[in-house]
Amino acid sequence: MKKASLIEYLSYWLIRCFSLVVIASPPKANFILGRALGISGYYLLKKKRNLALKNLKTVFRDEFEYWQIERIAKKAFISLALDIIEALYIPKIDSRYINKHIRIENLKFLDEALKKGKGAILLAYHLGNWELSNITCSLEGYDYKVIVNEQRYPLLNELLNRYRQSKGCKIIPRGMALREIIKALKSNQVVAMAGDQGGKEGYLSEMFGLPISTPSGFLRFALNTHSAIIPAIIVRERRFYHRIILEAPLEIQGKDSREALENCLRKSNAILERYIREYPQEYFWFYKIWKYSPFKNVIVLSDGKAGHLRQMEALERIVGGLGLTVYSKIIEIRFKNRLAKILANVCAGFGLDIFELCVREESYLALRRASADLVISCGASLAGLNLAIARDNLARSVCVMNPGIAGRRRFDLVIMPKHDGSRQRKNIVITDGALNLIDQDYLDRQTQGLLEAIIPDKALNNSMALAIGSRTIARGLIGVLIGGDTKKYKLTQRLIAMVSSQIKKAASDLGMDILLTTSRRTPRKAEETIKKEFGGLKECPLLVIANERNIPQAVGGILGLCECVVVSGESISMVSEAAASGKYVLVFRLKGTYLGKEGRHERFLRNLESEGYVRIIQPENIADKIKELIRDRPPIKKLDDRAKVKEAMKKLL
Repeated sequence: MKKASLIEYLSYWLIRCFSLVVIASPPKANFILGRALGISGYYLLKKKRNLALKNLKTVFRDEFEYWQIERIAKKAFISLALDIIEALYIPKIDSRYINKHIRIENLKFLDEALKKGKGAILLAYHLGNWELSNITCSLEGYDYKVIVNEQRYPLLNELLNRYRQSKGCKIIPRGMALREIIKALKSNQVVAMAGDQGGKEGYLSEMFGLPISTPSGFLRFALNTHSAIIPAIIVRERRFYHRIILEAPLEIQGKDSREALENCLRKSNAILERYIREYPQEYFWFYKIWKYSPFKNVIVLSDGKAGHLRQMEALERIVGGLGLTVYSKIIEIRFKNRLAKILANVCAGFGLDIFELCVREESYLALRRASADLVISCGASLAGLNLAIARDNLARSVCVMNPGIAGRRRFDLVIMPKHDGSRQRKNIVITDGALNLIDQDYLDRQTQGLLEAIIPDKALNNSMALAIGSRTIARGLIGVLIGGDTKKYKLTQRLIAMVSSQIKKAASDLGMDILLTTSRRTPRKAEETIKKEFGGLKECPLLVIANERNIPQAVGGILGLCECVVVSGESISMVSEAAASGKYVLVFRLKGTYLGKEGRHERFLRNLESEGYVRIIQPENIADKIKELIRDRPPIKKLDDRAKVKEAMKKLL
């Protein structure tokens, strides 16, 4: 005998013995036992608990606090355990038990439907003890059949079916359903069908404002046999006392079969949603409810660095391009202090999750309330937290850039630039540059946003802004993106003076104009030099000093408008954006403050130059190079890593 068969055989006899204990015990003892099993399951079955919490957060995150969602999940475990106890008690259940413990409302809907001689379809849901509702209908004297899915273990499946049939409930296996269902309905019998959990073959309808796979077969049978469709709900009122509610038959309305189907499913889901809101602990939250729905909840973990956030937003946009609806939430993570951050990441490297102790309360609560199918982080600082949140949400984990001590193998996907020195692996995608949002649509929108921002500004040259806005300007444009100091690079006054001189010379010689923006990292002395060189200059209609008056669309707008762009080389993100714009890109290096072997920035620039995306230039040669490019118009090679990343994300999701 195979090991799996032995386990199944032992499980079967264990459940049989446990059933004898349940049957022999008084209701109060069974209630205490069921409650104890439910609470134990909540704490011991971590994967099922996390799945229930994820589903509940998806539905109720805007209505309940996290502690309330936890309480509902715990009650759902208890309710399920009591359902199991009652299922094992079925051999002892009779009409007298039904009359005492179950109250049925609106039974007239079923009786009126059967008077028409067309049979009735009871639409049952995974809410409350649906097994008890099945045998109730049989014990009440109705000729009743139920469509059932085969359980994973044949012996247990046989035991459950034997319990059902012992109370007069006839079984129709799902794979053999078609003829038997039609025959039963035409014989004026009652057939129970599932109204939720549509699975892979279900029809997409809506519940809780989200698309959800819903069974649609019941409508086809109703149209074929003219049977009434009656939604049936069972809820636990207290201990082992229940209430069965029959809703009014669903009206089938629509100009064609598709519209009729959509209207019917919408009404059915609205009924189910109403009862779930009233009795959330009664629903079966322990399966992947939205597995076959075309949307993904995405959590973006932000460390506060703008460059990292832009890369993650670019990845989020790629996910949206897969034909999925993306519901994203950006959560900024703030640690209590620097030591807490170091300690959390070191422990994460060993698989230990202590982030609850290390992050600030507002960040922790935001993480707990969020539901995720995909968790995205950038760099090493939040890689361990990414893994922890993905594990709690049974979600996919994606890290942009090197995850550091957290380890690359532990992620579902790592998107790493070539200059980080990783090898291509099954879960690693190698990119030439940093992920970014740049495409033609983005450039057009950023350009429009920039023009809208500068035209009303009296401090700027409005005639030039209007000329740019109308696209009638005859003079070409040179874009200048100035970064600033980092740990390894310094933007000196001498360097910025040389660059400024060269750009002005090129603009003058070519009859072009200059659009320039600094960044928030630009040092104050460099800003003073830039204002001295370009402030009031006729050939510079746009000068943005980010630390004084930042325009969010400045970088994208400049990339969209200019023919040639000069970029400082300390920012991998900014250089990657420029290289992806489809313009001539000149990069000048800043003064390095590091010693030793070639750094990642140098490898990055060298890789882009060798691939032909950018041209690395000495500051004193900028003017000559700009004039050469504008004169000769060589082909432009545009950086675009999106295709390979999109393919990897498609396989992942």
